[in-house]
Amino acid sequence: MSHRFLIKDIALQAGLGTATVDRVLNRRGGVRRQTVDRVRNAIAELEAQAGQLALTGRKLIVDLVVEAPQSFRESLDEALAAELPLMQPAVFRVRRDMRGRFPVPELEQALRRAGRLGSHGVILMAPDAARVRAAVDRLDAGGVPVVTLASDMPGTARRAYVGLDNARAGRTAAWVLRRWLAPARGARVLVTIRNDRFRGEEAREAGFRAAMAQALPRAQLHVLVQDPDDAGFHARVRALAARGLAAVYSIGGGNRRLLDSLEAGGRRRPLMIGHDLDAENRQLLREERLDMVLYHDFAGDIRNACRVIMAAHSRGAMPAPQGGAALRMAIPPMVD
Repeated sequence: MSHRFLIKDIALQAGLGTATVDRVLNRRGGVRRQTVDRVRNAIAELEAQAGQLALTGRKLIVDLVVEAPQSFRESLDEALAAELPLMQPAVFRVRRDMRGRFPVPELEQALRRAGRLGSHGVILMAPDAARVRAAVDRLDAGGVPVVTLASDMPGTARRAYVGLDNARAGRTAAWVLRRWLAPARGARVLVTIRNDRFRGEEAREAGFRAAMAQALPRAQLHVLVQDPDDAGFHARVRALAARGLAAVYSIGGGNRRLLDSLEAGGRRRPLMIGHDLDAENRQLLREERLDMVLYHDFAGDIRNACRVIMAAHSRGAMPAPQGGAALRMAIPPMVD
């Protein structure tokens, strides 16, 4: 049983005498199986503690590379401010490069720069483009772990994904609309996407579409993508609203302007489900212009991403977090 600890330390951790531990380590026999297991577990626990101690006080530089709307970036800043001071045992310093529009060549350059400047890890929200995927693989090969945020890149060397199960979020939106729209056969439903280059938004739309096909098979779905012609997008929204919409599932955000376009024709506002409990959506819930918001805890994403990076630098001594983010829902009466 290989180890690097003093017998007295193993005995203290296991709650056994040093003679018993010595007998187990040297395979002298006459020891119960449960006692052998206690010694093995004690060594494993000491290894984990050693990994944590090695990181205590160490400064880890993490690059946050994000393409997202302003409201999303502001929520991430709030989560960073809340979580980073509480992270243990390492000390995290974050270099931000967050933009509303982040062209793929510039994303690739930002990821190359992170590796060149000694990053200990990258938290990435970006389109699932070939050049970005290649940059992720290069970072990992160079010892820089990458964690994808909100929109995943499966099949790359990224260490983990943190955020919602986006397909489940889409299915949940469809379930809610089935309850609301069940009597309205053939209801017209609008789905809006900020950017179809993101796998996360694509997964929400696919989950929603599949669930609607089962729940409300006669519903008419109209999918509009906001990027890149913003003015043209809102003209198409107004045209659809003029024909009458029963509901809107807003995957990509920008909901205040979207609502203005929906209401421009003077018709009754359709039922509307949005994503992310940011400042704008909170206010829209208070005004009862949004009927429901699906969201999760951004602070939990940051916490889990940092734990993945710590686990990578502890060489397995610290466990990486398991599981995804819990899906939450807010309706107007729940918002102060």
